[in-house]
This record gives sequence, structure tokens and C-alpha cells, in this order.
Amino acid sequence: MPESSVRSEEGTVVAKVVRPMNDHRSMTVEVADQHSTRHIVEYDTDRVERTLAALPQGSALRVLMTPIEGRANVWRVGAPEPRRASGR
Repeated sequence: MPESSVRSEEGTVVAKVVRPMNDHRSMTVEVADQHSTRHIVEYDTDRVERTLAALPQGSALRVLMTPIEGRANVWRVGAPEPRRASGR
């Protein structure tokens, strides 16, 4: 199986918002260091969901992402942390 089709496992990544959260509570992000696009559809807490809902396109955030079993490229997100510039 080619590496690009292997499903990634749970882990903390820097996710960049490609499509902000829509009315169905889903959003699309890019994980740059893995060259992958992921669809977020579940959130660990209401606070996590509200934090992500407020992000505009192009924002980057460090989050814990867990694949949702039995579904294609969809993910659950938790523990957002603001991405900070180095030296701060």
C-alpha cells in the first residue's frame, strides 16, 4: 500500500484551517508536515468546538487529532493550543 494512502494514527499536529467550520459543525484542515488534508467532525469538548469555530481560514493551531473508526478521512479533535512564533 503506498504511503500516501496509509491512515495516520492519533497524534498532536499543527493544523491549518483550509475551510472554516460550517453549519454542520465540520471543517477542513491541512497537516503540513504530513502533506494531508483532514475533515474534522467531532470535538472533545464544547470549548474545543467553540475555539475552532472562531478560527478564520489560514489560522494554524496545535491540536490532538484522533481518527474516527469506521469512517473515511474524518477526525476528532481535542486540546487546542495556540501556535506561537519561536522566541516568544
